[in-house]
Amino acid sequence: MARSVILGAGFGGIAVATELRRRLGDDHEAVLIDADEEFSMGLRKLWELVGIGTIAQGSRSRRRLAGGGIEFVHARVEEIDPVARTVRADGRAWQADFLVVALGAQPRPDLVPGLTEHAHDVWERARVPAARVALEAFERGRVAVVIAGGPYPCPPAPYECAMLVDQRLRERGIRERAELVVSTFQPMLLPNVGRPGSEWLGEQLAARDIDARVGRKVERVESGRVVYSDGELEADLVIGVPPHRPPGVVTDAGLAGESGWISVDPATLATRWPKVFAVGDVTQIKLANDLPLPKAGIIAEREGTRVAEAIAAEIGGADAPAPFDGHGHCFLELSPSSAALIEGEFFTKPEPAVHLREPSRQHAEHKRRFETDRLALWFGG
Repeated sequence: MARSVILGAGFGGIAVATELRRRLGDDHEAVLIDADEEFSMGLRKLWELVGIGTIAQGSRSRRRLAGGGIEFVHARVEEIDPVARTVRADGRAWQADFLVVALGAQPRPDLVPGLTEHAHDVWERARVPAARVALEAFERGRVAVVIAGGPYPCPPAPYECAMLVDQRLRERGIRERAELVVSTFQPMLLPNVGRPGSEWLGEQLAARDIDARVGRKVERVESGRVVYSDGELEADLVIGVPPHRPPGVVTDAGLAGESGWISVDPATLATRWPKVFAVGDVTQIKLANDLPLPKAGIIAEREGTRVAEAIAAEIGGADAPAPFDGHGHCFLELSPSSAALIEGEFFTKPEPAVHLREPSRQHAEHKRRFETDRLALWFGG
């Protein structure tokens, strides 16, 4: 019996495992390894920050993935050999016929001096409760949402964060006593959406009296202020978006290319090692405009599904599936009852074709169904 070993049980890894189970069932062994026993989507972090919902409400035990050809292993990956397709995790070893690396991107606030000590990080699940307490204790002054480096998962999320914080301060009746600022090191708010989409987002922020600043590179964060390469910003509450990097085990294995991320064939998600694939945030795929494919859950999921289809086709002696097409979408939440839809055909040339659909209650409802549908599909009712 052939065995696939899948490292990481986020969107991409779960998609690989569940699609293999659907196509091959007990005739194929899928070993899914992750250091965290619980799964939750990133959107839950912002919801908990502003009181829309809790992370716990959207959490599911990854052990519920087991069965029907999937073995879930709660362990930290310690060593990867892509040549031999072997893996060690918590002292155990696995040999793979097919190896899929889906270990994601890790927040690295340590790369920005003072970010850990003087800013709240809602990109790391364990730090969200403290950020929630700080936001609820805030009474007056300036709140700064600061993109302190890149890349980072879910490009629109910092702007969602600023608008949801605005909504929460209005609910508390203290918005008139607060100044809200969001800053990015990038030359526009959302480079992957292009200038028209970035300008539209700037208008949404301005309508909420949120000051958006571009081209602001963070050098360090100190108590009560953010120091940029070209100035300073005093702030009473700083929410920092840290740069992200692949896990050290990926770099140690020699999987990371010149970019620092795993390079893959955009059409197949195959690496340069035979029968070794990589999906999701741990990869970097350059687009026609030289920007990277966004790090987003739906893209990781679609990549994972394509890899599973390819593995199943090879095992069954069938034709290879259609190439991965680079399509993806996300919902940009403006309030608990309103969201815009961003749809991207990212592999088109000479520029990705990205469409922004106007905010609506329906899009906000679809964002919630995006979570509930996948939790039900992957983990059961």
